[in-house]
Amino acid sequence: MTDISHLEFLPALINKVGKVAPGVRVDVLRITAETPKLLESGEADLAIGFMPELEAGFYQQKLFDQTFACVVRREHPRIQQRLTENLFKREKHVVITAPGTGHELVEQALARQRLVRKVALSLPTLPGVGNLLANTDLVATVPERVAQMLVRIAKVKAVPPPFKFPSFSIKQHWHERYQQDPANKWLRSTVAELFLEE
Repeated sequence: MTDISHLEFLPALINKVGKVAPGVRVDVLRITAETPKLLESGEADLAIGFMPELEAGFYQQKLFDQTFACVVRREHPRIQQRLTENLFKREKHVVITAPGTGHELVEQALARQRLVRKVALSLPTLPGVGNLLANTDLVATVPERVAQMLVRIAKVKAVPPPFKFPSFSIKQHWHERYQQDPANKWLRSTVAELFLEE
């Protein structure tokens, strides 16, 4: 799983597995360059998140599409309910570079618009960003579902970005070798039941 998947999927998945298959143990691995080999060998059953590199040789199922939101502390002195382009350029930003966050899509969109933001901090992971934002004046541009989760767990608010960023798809991926494997099919169907949006 990516960091986003840890935050977004893991609680619901563990609760569901605990109810319907209490004897099943879930081991979560980080998405790395080794993930395709782990899926092929069967050491990993599924890869969940935004992973455009897992296309060829793998089955995939789109669970939902994501857009982006900007997150700031609730009592931010300059950002109320709207974030203008000028404010976006003037404020200091935290950039989350964790795999699966879509940060490269944000960077590409900003480059296309020739928009430069002030990056004060770059983080390789998502956990802890809610507390960071709640206690600073930094702005983070994150996937919409991450923004909503941060709003639930930290003293932050989500505001729309001042321009449109591209959307991206969160998918579950598995190796073609395990397409008919009963345990893999059960896990995939459980994930789909919980998170698939039509």
